[in-house]
Amino acid sequence: TAAQETGEMRERVEAEQAGAIEKKMVVEEEEAKANQQKKVAGEIKADCEKDLAAALPAYEAAVEALSKLTKADVGEVRGMKTPSVGVMLTAQATCIMFEVKPYKVAAPDGKGKVDDWWGAAKGELLCDPKLIDRMKDFDKDNIPQAVIDKVMPLYSSEDFEPEKIKKASLAAMGICKWVRAMVVYDKVAKEVGPKKRKLQAAEAEVAEAEATVEAKQAELKEVMDMVADLEAQLSEANEKAKELQKKQKDCAAKLARAEKLIDGLGGEQASWTSKSNRLGKDYINLTGDILIASGIIAYLGVFTTSYRVEAVTRWLEKLVASQVPASKEFSLQGCIGDPVKMRQWVIDYLPNDSLSIDNAIILDNSRRWPLMIDPQGQANKWIKKTHGENLKVLRLNMNYVRELENAIQFGFPVLLENIEEVLDAILDPVLQKATFKQGTLLMVRLGDSTIEWNKDFKLYITTKLPNPHFPPEICVAVGILNFMATLDGLQDQMLGIVVAAEEPETEQKRINLVLDSAKAKAQLKELEDKILALLSSSTGNILDDEELIETLSNSKIMGTKIEEQVKQQEITGQQIAEVRQIYKYHALRCAALYFIIGDLCLVDPMYQFSLDWFIMMFNKSIEMAEAKESKEERFAELFRSFLSILFVMVCRGLFEKDKLLYSVMLTFKCQEMEKELKLNEVMALLTGLPGQAKEEKPPNSEWLTQVSWKRINVLQTLGDAFDGFIGEFAANLAGWQEVFDAEDPLEVDWPNNFKMKCSPIQQACLMYALRADATVKALMNVVDQKLGNFFLEPPPLNLEVCYKDSNPAIPLIYILASGSDPMADIQKLAEGLDMLANINPISLGQGQGPKAIAGVKDGGKNGKWVLLQNCHLAPSFMATLENLVEKLVPDELHENFRLWLTACPSPAFPISILQMGIKMTIEPPKGLKQALTRAYMGFDDEWFNSCKKPYEFKKMLFGLFFFHGLILERRGFGPVGWNVMYGFSEPDREISRQQLRNFLNEFEGVPWEALNYMVAQANYGGRVTDNQDVRCIVTILQDYYTPSILEPDYKFSQSGIYFSPDIDKDGSAPLSLYFDYIRSLPISTTPEVFWLHSNASLTALINEGAYITKVCGSMMSSFGAASSADDDEDAGKQKTPEEQYNEISQDLASKLPEMADQGAVLRTYPVRYDQCLNTVLHMELGKFCRLLTKLRSTCLDLGKAVKGLVVFSPDLEEVANGCLTNRIPSVWMGVSYPSLKPLLSYVEDFLLRWKFIMNWVKNDIPYMFWFSAYFFQQAFLTGVLQNYARKDKIAIDRIIWNFEVMKSDFVPTEHPERGAYSNGLFMDGARWDDENMCVADSYPKVLWSTMSPFWLRPVEKAEDKHDYDKLYNAPIYKTSERKGVLSTSGHSSNFIMYLAIPHSCQPPHSESFWTKRGVALISQTDD
Repeated sequence: TAAQETGEMRERVEAEQAGAIEKKMVVEEEEAKANQQKKVAGEIKADCEKDLAAALPAYEAAVEALSKLTKADVGEVRGMKTPSVGVMLTAQATCIMFEVKPYKVAAPDGKGKVDDWWGAAKGELLCDPKLIDRMKDFDKDNIPQAVIDKVMPLYSSEDFEPEKIKKASLAAMGICKWVRAMVVYDKVAKEVGPKKRKLQAAEAEVAEAEATVEAKQAELKEVMDMVADLEAQLSEANEKAKELQKKQKDCAAKLARAEKLIDGLGGEQASWTSKSNRLGKDYINLTGDILIASGIIAYLGVFTTSYRVEAVTRWLEKLVASQVPASKEFSLQGCIGDPVKMRQWVIDYLPNDSLSIDNAIILDNSRRWPLMIDPQGQANKWIKKTHGENLKVLRLNMNYVRELENAIQFGFPVLLENIEEVLDAILDPVLQKATFKQGTLLMVRLGDSTIEWNKDFKLYITTKLPNPHFPPEICVAVGILNFMATLDGLQDQMLGIVVAAEEPETEQKRINLVLDSAKAKAQLKELEDKILALLSSSTGNILDDEELIETLSNSKIMGTKIEEQVKQQEITGQQIAEVRQIYKYHALRCAALYFIIGDLCLVDPMYQFSLDWFIMMFNKSIEMAEAKESKEERFAELFRSFLSILFVMVCRGLFEKDKLLYSVMLTFKCQEMEKELKLNEVMALLTGLPGQAKEEKPPNSEWLTQVSWKRINVLQTLGDAFDGFIGEFAANLAGWQEVFDAEDPLEVDWPNNFKMKCSPIQQACLMYALRADATVKALMNVVDQKLGNFFLEPPPLNLEVCYKDSNPAIPLIYILASGSDPMADIQKLAEGLDMLANINPISLGQGQGPKAIAGVKDGGKNGKWVLLQNCHLAPSFMATLENLVEKLVPDELHENFRLWLTACPSPAFPISILQMGIKMTIEPPKGLKQALTRAYMGFDDEWFNSCKKPYEFKKMLFGLFFFHGLILERRGFGPVGWNVMYGFSEPDREISRQQLRNFLNEFEGVPWEALNYMVAQANYGGRVTDNQDVRCIVTILQDYYTPSILEPDYKFSQSGIYFSPDIDKDGSAPLSLYFDYIRSLPISTTPEVFWLHSNASLTALINEGAYITKVCGSMMSSFGAASSADDDEDAGKQKTPEEQYNEISQDLASKLPEMADQGAVLRTYPVRYDQCLNTVLHMELGKFCRLLTKLRSTCLDLGKAVKGLVVFSPDLEEVANGCLTNRIPSVWMGVSYPSLKPLLSYVEDFLLRWKFIMNWVKNDIPYMFWFSAYFFQQAFLTGVLQNYARKDKIAIDRIIWNFEVMKSDFVPTEHPERGAYSNGLFMDGARWDDENMCVADSYPKVLWSTMSPFWLRPVEKAEDKHDYDKLYNAPIYKTSERKGVLSTSGHSSNFIMYLAIPHSCQPPHSESFWTKRGVALISQTDD
């Protein structure tokens, strides 16, 4: 058999191998001897070569020198007549070397003969043309010893040196070098000769030994070849046996693999069949699905979820209509999403909502770099977690170019964060991926540098701006992604937090479950991919692919294991889901509140709160919540705790005017989440109940304004409690009049018990319609009934608590109101913490940046408080400050270090600092009583008694402090108080106080005039810019800096409550007397204290209500996502915003008149010297036509934009928002007359003005001019003056106005003899008494009164018939805002002129009385 033959052969081979081994040992021994001999010979040879190496360089140098010689050079030597000693010695040495004998010549002394070597050299050698060749070929190895002996004396001679001989002849020097080299070489050769002979003998022995070894090796080779042949035969036999064994094993293995293959693929049959069917459908739908996915990636990244769904739905409809196959329900995640990647993204802090995951898919598949709108920092956090330490985080306000270059070259990912709306131009090549080939490398230009482009480089860009407006060049270069927080994503985060806090084990299980599930599914996917790859690449017999069979086997084991895990995970997941479901509603309610906090920045740019801060407050509220027995009670307590802490922490960073607004928005959001909110009612209230009166105003309702009647009509359209309200109201006019006349309409009973039928928000709507001044209280009732009184009374700021909440790396930010200064509060806190000596205040401004940076560094090192004041005055320093604050690390700073920042509201203040810092607001003290208290707390008794005229000083000092408090409080009444909101401050008061004492000390009497001037026109008046306000402040101060104040019975107001406390004539009165008097004053003050009508408080309340409703309306964008309280039926009828503003704009467009023919008007009313009003008509008509064109074009274009026929431009967006919020868009105001009316009322007003102009065009110059109708009333007034001046040939600068007020029913039937009749004005702050023909106090609750017609009568100055002591110069303004700016023509944009009108002259009425009342005329109301 094969096995036996193999055994016999193996024995024979082993025997032959033993003989071969012995032979090999003999050969190796001989070889070792030969090698030893070889080694000895080598050493001898090396010694010889070493000796020769010393002589050869000299010889070679000599040969080189000879090679440079020519026959001419030798001839030159031969031709020497008197050779030098050196040349003679050279000639002698040459003769000796060539064994040439010297000539015998007579000795110079004549006695005998001497040797003539020179002659012999010339005759025998130098004449030989081949001398140089003979020297080169000289037999240097066999020089006779006699020759060497003869030449040695010359060799040793000093004159036989080449350098000396060189001076005589270069050729002789070369020969000299050759002789000397021969001497050196001969010496070495004689020493090397014996060694060479020894070497020859050694080499001979080596050759003999090698021959012996070679013979032995030949014998060994024969033996080895025979053994090799036998081994080959043995190997062949072994291979044959192995092949048989392998076939046997392969057969058994294939049987086992076949079994595994059947088992492994058998388990995959069901899943692969399902997947195959699904892939078949996907393949059919591939075209449409990829088309939609491409559209989403290209266009929809910037949009919200709702718009994406709407767009995709429309696209699907288009595809169906075009018969392009596509999935009926498209999902970007299902189409191109990788489940394994998506799970990893969520683990890496990507918010777990569809919008964020779709954004990540777009980012992953787009060729453009992503620019992420990320105000909450969620995308930032995800990118940083995903790339870890490899990520390079850069900002545009730092020197980033070098780091960006390195990242591009080495392939690092880069995050460019917190950009504004513009990117540096240097980034354009990177954004556009403008690469080019340079050789084999891919390059890109970055600034002046050309750098290598690494394909691993990635760029991410984020902005914190919530609604950025990027220019087109950026939009096309990057992929903009909207990473704004969504309710779903935020709810998921907060759900995890609350479950982790309340059910920590469950949340930990969930986290582990997510990680384990992700890991298992990733492994399963990897195995499946590997199987499919192996199956697709497998060739030949599949049973031969062991890797495939093993993978299938492992897949089966792993699949079984994972299926068991999945079953367990499903059970665990269901349990977790049940627990989480209990907390889901709580998380949803809490998450929804963030969108109120986030939108506060729309109110004031300083109201910035980050999502991280919001979540930190959520965690804190859970810790602070009281334990409860039941889940329901616990949830209520958790929500109460969170709502309360959110209210308190946010309120400390809000101004007083915004705290109720914040409470109202929190209430609305809570109502929405609990499905109690009726959005249509809220929006009707916040937009001012816009609409028209569909029914006539009932008779006997003079107390009810037309505006209120319109609003009551609108209420009925809201339905519910207001169904049939117009009829019910008209039937109970007397009852509703009682409500209107009531001091507090919310406290009295309403007709038919109507108040009980209304919800709080419905009550607020009705109050807005009937008594707008009660809107604020009605909104407070809404808050009170939903959230409680706590949310109407925010706790006062506790600076010590704020300090404890901070650390060295968190700045404390004071947001300043005009006229406030927190320095005293900070110093008081510092005194309690023993830090008073360590405060370093730095007022920012030009050139203060380096000082501030040094101060922060020093403070951080030495534990100081660094106070950077007025940051809003240094906008260029803000980027540096932002970097400075972000680099603050608590562990590297002194524990006592704090950074305090103060700033007035400014959009330049860094958002990141506001979000991370502790914000506090500070405002001047509210109320007259507090202002007086604060003023007297500022000094001690010693200073108080230091004046030389104590009586006058103390009486007048109280008057000054009262004046200070009064002018501050007048600001709360709007334009009736001051046209402009001035920032009167405590320093103004303090300098006036010091001046009062100094003037009284330095002057003999009381310098009333000087004091009045310094206070009213310098200290305080220096801030006053409006002429009417200057007039007012001067008038007010005269009540306090007056000799009358020294009288004991002098009162500051008609009520007699306020006066300067009576003291002894010697002025002996302690400070305590004044504190006692101040404490006795009422807490709340009435308008009469400020010399205002009681209606002024209504005006203030109406303005406050208007402010709250206006701002709340701008913050309603986050509403409507959750289910509202509207019935499903009603909800189905609700129109989309697009339908609403399209309907409103088209309705407005339909009301607009046809354009006037300005050419025809010019022909009818040409420019005439004697009729200047024609020019006024043309000017006004041109402006009206331009406004009409703008109104019509924008309204019509808005309808087209909704249909997609024109681009939806920013201007059209403004108009759309205006239609929704009932506010005039700025694009209209750019070409309009000033107006504060709501949008619908504004259009009505425009139509009335247009009608007046058209009647003028149609019927010639009117008898009565509507003073309010013009764009530019000053042109009309100038026209009237010019007509009079040209008619009577009088210089226009000699003409002034006289005014005559007519009866209210006056209707002219002809033009006056001079001037013009006008009407259309309204009086604010008083009324016109038509019976007594003078200014009189307003009726209660009547804010505007119609001014009677008046005659504008031009007269020469000499004919002025006015008795100005009996007249009040009433300023006329275009709008109730009163304040304006100077235009290019030098006129105010609001003030028109003064109208001198009579007053009664009965005390207390006087011009100063009406000036302090703030009485003015306005050309239009705000309704």
